[in-house]
Amino acid sequence: MQDTIHQLAIGEVKQRLESLTQGRPYFAREEYSIHMDVDRSVLLDILRLLRVPARLSENRVVLVMRGKADFTLDMLHFEVKAPCLALLKDKSLLHIRNVSTDFLCHVIAYGERSVLDAEKQTVISISNEEQKDVEQTIRLLWRFCGKAPFPYSVVGPLLESLFEQYALLVKRSARIEEKSPRGRKEEIFRDFLSLVSAHFQEQRELRFYADTLCISVHYLCEAVYAAGGHYPKHYIHQSLIYEAKYLLAYTPQSAAAISEELGLPNPAWFSRLFKRETGLTPGEFRKQFRR
Repeated sequence: MQDTIHQLAIGEVKQRLESLTQGRPYFAREEYSIHMDVDRSVLLDILRLLRVPARLSENRVVLVMRGKADFTLDMLHFEVKAPCLALLKDKSLLHIRNVSTDFLCHVIAYGERSVLDAEKQTVISISNEEQKDVEQTIRLLWRFCGKAPFPYSVVGPLLESLFEQYALLVKRSARIEEKSPRGRKEEIFRDFLSLVSAHFQEQRELRFYADTLCISVHYLCEAVYAAGGHYPKHYIHQSLIYEAKYLLAYTPQSAAAISEELGLPNPAWFSRLFKRETGLTPGEFRKQFRR
């Protein structure tokens, strides 16, 4: 995917998000940012802003302090309940669907590589004691970020400490899951969705995904249907539709330009697919979204 359209969309959304955080506990530097005490009122504003799934431009670690939330990440559905930690990776497709009235969380967003790059788990349930430990690290990080001159030698190690805490909690959670494994088909399904998220624009043949996962196309279809309720092509097409919705909503590009951006055969094919999956033409969707 070319950067032009995608970065334009990201820039517009980020600018509007920043206006929502004015006057709230928020700290940002070029390589990371911290959002403290993100409650339902902020998330409702974000829900109104992001009415279609959006690709993240940074990695995020979210500590859910109170309440619960409902979201999809790369087409996987999650219902999270406090206390828990969530890892939302760069370039993941996020759609926040609902949050409880008492919801409260802290968010660390970062762009640089870290120990978390190797982690695959998205949501981890934690104990009240573990929540207190992680929150202490975040609040200490927040405290030092406000000092002048900026204490680089302290903030960097604190960030790495937070990431290490997450990694250790993942290992603890994995040991528990070993006693009740999800099963081979569920693992294939999750790995397939990760591959689709990364390659849906240039790879739409099932052979590519089956070969990458070292299984047959037949078994790929069987596993994905058993775990997700749809055949693999559905998820590839849904990724295309989600990306198209995002670009139609947040950029001025024509349907023909978006079709080319997504690597589709031609604008007519794109319009037919979009109409079939959403019930609207690309033009009708854009007009409805911008009312």
